[in-house]
Amino acid sequence: MTPGDVNEAVLAAVDVVYGLRLADASITWEDTYVSPVAPRHRLDPAPLAGRLRRHRHISHVETRGPGLLALHLAVPGRIAAAVAGDEGYGRGEMIEGSWDDFPRTFDNPGFRVRFAYERACAVERRARDLQVPPGDPAALTAPGELRLLGLLAGFEGHRKPMLQLERIADAYHDVHESSREEPTPLHGARVILAGAVRVTLRNGLSRLGETARERL
Repeated sequence: MTPGDVNEAVLAAVDVVYGLRLADASITWEDTYVSPVAPRHRLDPAPLAGRLRRHRHISHVETRGPGLLALHLAVPGRIAAAVAGDEGYGRGEMIEGSWDDFPRTFDNPGFRVRFAYERACAVERRARDLQVPPGDPAALTAPGELRLLGLLAGFEGHRKPMLQLERIADAYHDVHESSREEPTPLHGARVILAGAVRVTLRNGLSRLGETARERL
């Protein structure tokens, strides 16, 4: 689920429970998706949590602090599947800032972001060439994969999008370099993850005025 998907789920719950039609649930990512909709509109979060627990993609909901709703996904890997399937994910206002093109080394954050995009594209390309079957996103459970999923989920609306792009790129390099050479069922899931990284980095680079390149 993307932040937009979770936003719709929370708004639907508010409508059903309280009969209120709100415009936004202000979804952010901490260690999971979080919404301040209850305290912001002076609503009791407990009925909302109960309603949201019925959602097929949400495993449980807890309340934090002043009534924030923390929504935990049944399958975190669905974040990758949702992002990979949404070519518009991460689009938004132009970002002020830029990275140098050189040096093309890992000391340059711009290179790390652009190279991560190239790597993600290469993974998808090889998967097509080798006819790797689609994987199950539920297989994305390693700590590095979960960290990357959280960074992807937190990209939309992030206050420091360039920094988030760098974090996504670094996390993807870590995941990519830990991959085994022998084909396993996890490879199909990693292809989905690569698709999510490709979409997010491409749209992030576009907001910086760059055209993402499949080959540097």
